[in-house]
Amino acid sequence: MVRLLFIFILSFYISSIYASSTYETSEVNEFINYMYDKHAYDRKKLKNLFNKVKTESRLKKFFKKAPERTLTWNGCNTTDINCTNYKNLFVNISHIKQGRKFWNENKQILNKAYKVFGVPPEIITAIIGIETKFGQRTGSFKTFDTLASLSLGPNKGRRAKFFKSELINFLLLCDENNLNPSKIKGSYAGALGKPQFISSSYRNYAIDFDNDNKVDLWNSNADVIGSVANYLKKHGWKKNDLILSRMIFDEDSAEFVHDISKKSYKPHTRYKFFKEKNINSNEHIYENNLISVIARQELSGNVYSFGHKNFYAITRYNRSRLYALAVYFLGENIKSYKIKQN
Repeated sequence: MVRLLFIFILSFYISSIYASSTYETSEVNEFINYMYDKHAYDRKKLKNLFNKVKTESRLKKFFKKAPERTLTWNGCNTTDINCTNYKNLFVNISHIKQGRKFWNENKQILNKAYKVFGVPPEIITAIIGIETKFGQRTGSFKTFDTLASLSLGPNKGRRAKFFKSELINFLLLCDENNLNPSKIKGSYAGALGKPQFISSSYRNYAIDFDNDNKVDLWNSNADVIGSVANYLKKHGWKKNDLILSRMIFDEDSAEFVHDISKKSYKPHTRYKFFKEKNINSNEHIYENNLISVIARQELSGNVYSFGHKNFYAITRYNRSRLYALAVYFLGENIKSYKIKQN
């Protein structure tokens, strides 16, 4: 009796994690036909994958709880134990120490990436640290099941078209690299490997940086480092350009600065426009350079910085102001910590 009760409870638990694997048959068949007609993808192989898929019912919860959606940068009251800052999640001593270790262990390849792509070691290191804590957390969700759930399953959402495109890219990626699509695991959004590339990014921007004739974002730190640098370069990174710079202005300009910080992260206003309003930077900026204003919430109040093209390039990796701030400040801390240790 106890054994039967245990089996019943276990079955109930499993069914609560995974919803029914039922799909709209016509939609799935249409997808299978498309993959066969357009990409000569084996029908039987794809049908077998869909027959075994477990439709994830938890995905929407993970998207809603994403820290980029729910947290402030550093605005929590120090006495509020239930409040978490985005800054503290990533710009902390654990990430800094592990970042220094990663940098030391991969110094040559990081320097090579800087030489080839112009992206400094601290930025590449910070991104890998934030994405997966240097490969410790690459994801536990079966990627095929995840992308099928988000694009074709009963729980698909408003971004179904995007995730269907990623499902196509995932299947092609596996085909091109002799990977078993039923075995690959990643994040709840279908991101893969140490740098958490979605499948389309893997196919378009991942590179073989160790010259072994394959691209491996799980096991080759050289490929991971080179691919992150290549991605940023392709999305507008400029060697030796600024990321953030401090703004200098008086109280009379505070409201204007706050209002303009609500505009796009993409540089949109020439620096000379700010200079004419007696709003300056602590760094040298050419008057015709386009810049934006980036706000962050600190315990002392809002802090404002000029955002440059390289800040915007980081937001192309993850389209979040908080994420780009974390990459910048974690990178700066890793770099300064490394200098102190030498």
